[in-house]
Amino acid sequence: MRLKLLFIVFLFFSIAFRLEAAEGERPLKQVHYNYLTYVPENYDSTQANLYPVVIYLHGRSASGTDLNRVRRYGLPYFLDHGKKMDFIVVAPQCPWGKRWSSENWLDSMMVELNAKYRIDNDRIYLTGMSLGGFGTWELANMYPNRFAAIAPMCGGGNTAWADNIFHIPTWVFHGVQDRLVPVLRSDQMVKALEAHHALVKYDRLSKKGHDLSRLFNDDRLYAWFAQFTRRPIDEDNSLPPIEPLWFSEFKSPTPEVSPTSGLPSPRIGSF
Repeated sequence: MRLKLLFIVFLFFSIAFRLEAAEGERPLKQVHYNYLTYVPENYDSTQANLYPVVIYLHGRSASGTDLNRVRRYGLPYFLDHGKKMDFIVVAPQCPWGKRWSSENWLDSMMVELNAKYRIDNDRIYLTGMSLGGFGTWELANMYPNRFAAIAPMCGGGNTAWADNIFHIPTWVFHGVQDRLVPVLRSDQMVKALEAHHALVKYDRLSKKGHDLSRLFNDDRLYAWFAQFTRRPIDEDNSLPPIEPLWFSEFKSPTPEVSPTSGLPSPRIGSF
């Protein structure tokens, strides 16, 4: 009787463990997020050229269902006011109460983009600020073989993710005077990546707070993106080689922000 009881207890915990594991591995809900799309002036769908893509993730204040909120600041704001880029730019909108990693919206969006535009899937770049900065870290970890380079601004993540994303070139921005997201959050992520000898560049901006939206008007960010193509890890955990020149360019000093004279100020809110 005692052996039978022990067997029942063992069976119970075994089933419970399997259910818990299955719950943790449950895939995210497949959803569709609305998004803005901007194409270069020279875009021609009839030509064989493929175009690089910048995916921009907004902050909390632009969440919701009104897509025009995404235009209030950041990269869409500058594009609406005449900024020119040689990238296809995509700016999705996150629903209220969600994080960028709450649901699987990226797969369906990429399917649509590939159907509509001539996308270079080896040159997809990810950036975002505040909620979008956190989302940049999160999506890079969820899709470690999707992006050619990332640029999270005033965000943070789990330092354990460095094991999964150290092969992705990363440029991190954070204001030292940020009172909403402590600069320590980016410090920790950069330190974790540096422990892997990752290709990471860090602009720790001593005179800046939480609002880094004007950095999206700085063409040096996009010129830096353009250096890189996707470097997925092979099955043997090895990486394709990278040109030594890129290492030296990572270490070059960078001013905090480029001039934005002649443009009306973007609307400032809780990012």
